[in-house]
Amino acid sequence: MCTYLFIGLLTVLSHLPATADQPTIGLVLSGGGARGAAHIGVLKYLEANNIPVDIITGTSFGAIVGGLYASGMSAAEIEEAMLGMDWERALTDDVSRADRGLQRKRREDIFSIPGSPGVREGELVLPSGAIQGQNVILALQALTAHVASVRDFDQLPIRFRALATDIVNGEAVILKEGELALALRASMGVPAVFSPIEIDGRLLVDGGVTNNLPIDVAKWMGADVVIAVDITSPMLPRDEVSNLLTITDQLTRLLVVNNTSAQRLRLRGDDVLIIPELSSVSAVDFNNPGPAIELGLKAAEYNAEALARLASDEPVERTPAPDLELERLAEVRIDNRSRLDDTVIIEHMTSRVGDPANLDVIADDMNRIHGIGQFELVSYELDRSEQGEILTVTAQEKRWGPNYLHFGLSLDSEFRHDSRFSFLVGYSKQALNTTGAEWLSWASFGDEPQLMTSLHWPSQRFRSVFGYAEAGYKDEALYDYSNNTRSSVYALRNMSARVGLGYSYNENWHVTLGLTRLSGRAHAVSGAETISNTEMEEGGFDFRFVFDTRDDIDFPSRGTVVDASWNHYLGTLGSERTFRQWRLHAGKYFDYEQHNLGLNLHVGGTEGVPTL
Repeated sequence: MCTYLFIGLLTVLSHLPATADQPTIGLVLSGGGARGAAHIGVLKYLEANNIPVDIITGTSFGAIVGGLYASGMSAAEIEEAMLGMDWERALTDDVSRADRGLQRKRREDIFSIPGSPGVREGELVLPSGAIQGQNVILALQALTAHVASVRDFDQLPIRFRALATDIVNGEAVILKEGELALALRASMGVPAVFSPIEIDGRLLVDGGVTNNLPIDVAKWMGADVVIAVDITSPMLPRDEVSNLLTITDQLTRLLVVNNTSAQRLRLRGDDVLIIPELSSVSAVDFNNPGPAIELGLKAAEYNAEALARLASDEPVERTPAPDLELERLAEVRIDNRSRLDDTVIIEHMTSRVGDPANLDVIADDMNRIHGIGQFELVSYELDRSEQGEILTVTAQEKRWGPNYLHFGLSLDSEFRHDSRFSFLVGYSKQALNTTGAEWLSWASFGDEPQLMTSLHWPSQRFRSVFGYAEAGYKDEALYDYSNNTRSSVYALRNMSARVGLGYSYNENWHVTLGLTRLSGRAHAVSGAETISNTEMEEGGFDFRFVFDTRDDIDFPSRGTVVDASWNHYLGTLGSERTFRQWRLHAGKYFDYEQHNLGLNLHVGGTEGVPTL
């Protein structure tokens, strides 16, 4: 308790009005994508030269850097966070394949083309952005966890405001309270790139559209002097405005440049404008912030004379970021905005009441929930109570679901012989009930046409148990080899049906036991001249065990797979002959330096061999 009282006292003291000799200094940080790393260089200069900051306003990446600095992080700590960030992952919504749900894995293994548009009342429904921001919000929540309980941005170590835009009415929105990570995510949401995020009933996108350099906000907050850092991306030259994408980009830049210019007109007297020379820095090169940081530092040094007038005579006492001391979980709340039952979400979590609150464990929980495939965004909040931490999980269902189209391509080549090409189109109806039942159908067009439909139905009472049924039609080619040379080719046309039960222990392994029935007709295409048409009927039961932790189905670099199946065909179940068949695929994958290596075993056998 004494620790929190001390931190609170420091916060109050940091918000007291400046002395008569020392003006209230507002730091304004503009948006500009990855160029925003230059803000860190400016902060390093201010720290090194004893220049205090009393107020921070920021937009987009400027809001991220400014918000982290306002939370008590130093320039060096922000630099370390930016350099250590896995931006390639952060700027996607991907979760590891190991965290994806059973049905999601199955769909993605069938359909190789990413992205599934929704279907509603016969019309296509697209996501509101290419990126929903799942990994970004988790990264921001981790970076701001030490101030997660602060809901009034005036109570941060430095008073702070983030700027966003209401995409419905076009108004600039000043974010001054709530969850800091959510405010930063809203401010950086470039339209069409990121989906809008809802805060207090308003759909918010990047603040750069309406106020990219919020000088006015800093002055409204009481800044006597403003240090404005403008890293706005310039307009494209004429020869680069040549297609739909660049024209759209230019229109966005036009909005940003115009409102930035209007804000710069608000600068007066001792205000300082810093414009880093960033022509060599791309707004999308997040993986290499070092050059932008150095250019930001150089730009501040260029303005050394103007900044020197703002230096404090006394050493600047910065309020450090409070230590993160989490207690045990006193309560877990589910803010479920989907068709699924709360228990489905809870079953994908390992965080339980009474456990020590652990941010890494909570982040893993969010990834597993998102991995189900039903949610657009899964985030969390931690609030302190007398009993301990209250964890609130918010799961927002995809707004373009729950019915989707899926697409895929398949190419198999034996190099010495034929190649087989297929184009797949699928349709799924998901969340048929509160446990996540799903109907999936697809057609394959090409050398081996196929039509399949399947139903996956988890039990209401025993969630790990599921029923399944599938039926389909397929044309395929079978090959007979003699002395390593193809001797015969058969065309097989069959119809199949399966029904059974399964048990899924977790996202990575499951077992199924079911009945199967197959009717087919085969004829020789080449080679076996004595065989004309052969009909077959097979019926029996099958057992399958799958353990799969591969990170990618096509080109795995890590993980293990064990896929074992056993089929027993019986005359009593409609089979023309009785025989048993088994198959095993075992593989281990790992990466070594620049190489991916894999060890695979494929083996199988048949007892009572059926003949065509």
